[in-house]
Amino acid sequence: MKDASLKYHPVARLIHWLMATGFLFMWICGYSMTELVEDDSALQEFLFDLHISVGVTLLVLLIVRITFRIVIAPPPMPSLIQGWERIGAHLGHAALYILPALVITAGWVETNFGGHTVKWFGMGMPAIFPEVDEFWQDLSQEVHMILAYTMLVMAVVHVAAAYKHRWIDGHDVLYRMT
Repeated sequence: MKDASLKYHPVARLIHWLMATGFLFMWICGYSMTELVEDDSALQEFLFDLHISVGVTLLVLLIVRITFRIVIAPPPMPSLIQGWERIGAHLGHAALYILPALVITAGWVETNFGGHTVKWFGMGMPAIFPEVDEFWQDLSQEVHMILAYTMLVMAVVHVAAAYKHRWIDGHDVLYRMT
């Protein structure tokens, strides 16, 4: 399995690991700013601003990643992966493209619904969604959080599957992305 032709393109690997690191940061930051930090504190405001800025960065990376995947096909899946695992791999990868788009969109909705402008490291982005009443703000916040945790579960399953293939099945799919 150490055939270089089975590896993802270096750009795809770079974007993959940047996004993995970015989303790990987002889950830690999101949890910290909502559960561990005092409400309305300067630290909470800083974390919110940083969370939103990294979210916009991840949106750009996601667009680049999807475009790159359309232009440069990924390597073929190892032939040792068959049946339900092959189907699961395709569905899992699809979810790991769709869920980030939904999470980021829901975050943008939540921010705009609350009457705030999405800012990317201080630079204002367009307000795509109107300011609304508290019910819709709370609902959008809940949807954003549920989608974020759903994506976290999918990421954990993704990592567990890579390790299962490597350490239990003996075919190193992790090699393809490292």
